[in-house]
Order: sequence, then structure tokens, then C-alpha cells
Amino acid sequence: MTRKQLPKSPYGQMFKPTETPHDRTAAAAKQIIADEQQRQLDLTAKLKAARLEKEAAEASAPPPLRKKAQKSKKQ
Repeated sequence: MTRKQLPKSPYGQMFKPTETPHDRTAAAAKQIIADEQQRQLDLTAKLKAARLEKEAAEASAPPPLRKKAQKSKKQ
């Protein structure tokens, strides 16, 4: 089995570890997932704000008056 990490040099990191195709794919997938989660959170916050605004407007307005239903007359 090969080592993924090489020993550190005393002069700091003189080279960049090679990035495998799997590493690039995994990083891209994580970025896509993070972007999608952020988009979902933004949409949820937007919808919640709209719902709260609507509920506040409904709570401040008086309820509509209902008319009594007329009974039908029997002949």
C-alpha cells in the first residue's frame, strides 16, 4: 500500500500533493451538494418570511362577516 502523505520537509511544503481524479470528483460533488443546500435554505427562509407576513396581515384584519343562510320555505 502506498502512502498518501509524504513526510514534511524542514523547509515547509515544497510541493503540492498530487490530486487524483477521485479527489477532484469528490470535491466537485461536495461543492454541488453545498450549493444545493444553501439554495434550499435560502428558499426556505424566503417562503417562511412570506408566510409570516401573510399570517400577520390576516391576524390584523378583522374576520369577514358571514351571512346567515336563508332557510327554504316549504309550501
